[in-house]
Order: sequence, then C-alpha cells, then structure tokens
Amino acid sequence: MSQEVVEIVGIGRDGVWVEAMQQSACSSCNARSGCGQQSLSKLGRKMRLWVATDKPFRVGQQATLTLPQGSLAISALVLYGLPLLGMLLLSLLGHFLWLEPGAMLAGLAGLLLGFMAARLISERKKDDWQPRFHDSCEQLQRLEIR
Repeated sequence: MSQEVVEIVGIGRDGVWVEAMQQSACSSCNARSGCGQQSLSKLGRKMRLWVATDKPFRVGQQATLTLPQGSLAISALVLYGLPLLGMLLLSLLGHFLWLEPGAMLAGLAGLLLGFMAARLISERKKDDWQPRFHDSCEQLQRLEIR
C-alpha cells in the first residue's frame, strides 16, 4: 500500500481537494535521472487530486492518503492497454480480411471497443482503485484484533 502526506486545499460536499506535501521516495531513490516523478516535481506545479470522503477536514490540514497496492498499475494497464490492444488486434484482422482500408477502419473500431471495455471495467473497479485517507485509530484496532 502506497502512502503520501497531502494537504487539504479545498472542501466540497462529497470530498476534498488535496495537494502532495512531500515526495516520499525521490530523495532516497537511485533512479533520479530516469524517473518521471522526479522530472515532474522539478516543474514546480503541484498535482491536485479530488478524494471522495465523508470525514471532516479543514483547509490547510495535513493527512495521509493511501493508494491500494497495485491499483495504479492495474488501472493504467486497463485504461491505456485495452484500447491499444483492441486497435492492434482488429487492425491486424482488418488487414488480413480487407487490406489497407479495412485495417484502418477495423483499427478505429478496435480502439473504440477498447475504450468502451476500459470504461466498463473502471466503473466496476472504481471503489477498489480510489485513494483513501489513512486512519491511524482504525489501523490500531485492526492490529489489536489480530
């Protein structure tokens, strides 16, 4: 489970806007020169993220945000990989059946089908992929029960 300290920068009816406070691994990682996160942090723009929650927060408060293990990689694979895979497979099929014009049309159809499949999967898995606020009291209770 990945954790990041964030600052509450805005409050809405069903959640809050947060900005990252620290770069958790950037100072200790050996891949600094080849890391996208390190390059983005040099641009100076903080990333804002909407997090749905019913917990009471105030602007300026710091909190720990957790992201379920593997959720970022799996969601990226679904949202980017499925459309690309659909485009490639159907364009190959179209090429063998109808040559060049068929490959282009079939590739476009595969891309659209991949986007539709990714949307269906992401709607079903949305709750599993959402970041949540870390609750230390809840964590302690779980440890005591075990």
